[in-house]
Amino acid sequence: MSTLGSLSGQLEREEQRLRELNLALIALEAQVLGHAADFGLSEEEVERSRQKLSDFVVRLRAALDQEAPQVDFQSLVHRMKSSIKPIEDWREDLDALACQLQLKEQLKDEVLPVLEDILSLLDAEFTQDLRRLYNR
Repeated sequence: MSTLGSLSGQLEREEQRLRELNLALIALEAQVLGHAADFGLSEEEVERSRQKLSDFVVRLRAALDQEAPQVDFQSLVHRMKSSIKPIEDWREDLDALACQLQLKEQLKDEVLPVLEDILSLLDAEFTQDLRRLYNR
């Protein structure tokens, strides 16, 4: 497979992951605001969104402690380690977020910005990869 084809496939997977995580975040934010039904979201859809985010956060948290994280998390882990925020703060925030997501209760407002920050890093990564593709 050509480099261009490989990069295109990678971008497609990144876009799909980013879209799914953003939709899951929107569902949980709508629930926190008491507007899940206004968005046409059922309890099952909100729970699936919570599970999707929980799985992602648990895998990301594990990747932070690995010397060589899985390919899907390498860029994100690098961005997190390179950010202004200390890595220990990321670890603590992800631990708290994972606990909150595993509870069947409504999320606390203070954990939502952590999810937003992570998705912002993923979005920046995706944008950078798109620029790389278009500059070829």
